[in-house]
Amino acid sequence: MQRHFAVLSHRAVLALSGPDRTGFLQGLVSADIERATAERALWGALLTPQGHFLYDFCLAVNGETLWLDCEAERRDAFRKRLARYKLRNKVDLTAPAPDPAVLAAFGEGACEALGLPAEPGAARGF
Repeated sequence: MQRHFAVLSHRAVLALSGPDRTGFLQGLVSADIERATAERALWGALLTPQGHFLYDFCLAVNGETLWLDCEAERRDAFRKRLARYKLRNKVDLTAPAPDPAVLAAFGEGACEALGLPAEPGAARGF
């Protein structure tokens, strides 16, 4: 079995926490945030009101926090853009410290080695 793992140094994590985290993000991005669970990650994008692409991300649930895997070079700009819409929502947008590594696993048996079902979006709580 050929399994490969790679550190994606061009990716970074933005943490979204607080009681309004899901509702806040649900109204802003292209993904149905309600579908994300500890067992199901998803992909989404932040678009302009006209539908033009701004940022894309993968979303994973980590306990009471949503982790957004985004471009490392654009993470601060993404955080600032989301913060514009915070208003009265009780959410915190932070870069976790220490900065978690973003990894990719691929190849035959990679899902099995991680204890994941071989289906899109499969995740495991950490």
